Amino acid sequence: MLLQRKVQLILGFVQMLLSEVWIFRMGWLYYQYHYTDLLFAFRYPDWLLFLNIGLGLLNTYLGYRVLTGRLAILRSYVLMLCLIVLGSLLNLSYTYL
Repeated sequence: MLLQRKVQLILGFVQMLLSEVWIFRMGWLYYQYHYTDLLFAFRYPDWLLFLNIGLGLLNTYLGYRVLTGRLAILRSYVLMLCLIVLGSLLNLSYTYL
């Protein structure tokens, strides 16, 4: 039982860490687009960056629920995979429009 709780804590922290990296990456792109003098050949629109940040926040919430034991690990990671695939498909679909 104690080992299962430790696994749950570790996997919850990993999910939250991955989500925070995703949020930081999109926030950093927004910052570079608007507050630096860098010239980009291609830029994601702001709505897509904010949508990705929202997906990352939802993913962080799911990680918190795993951490507190209110959501099953498998279910949370399946939802995380679906959210990552959705965000990636949105980014790729906008790239090729």
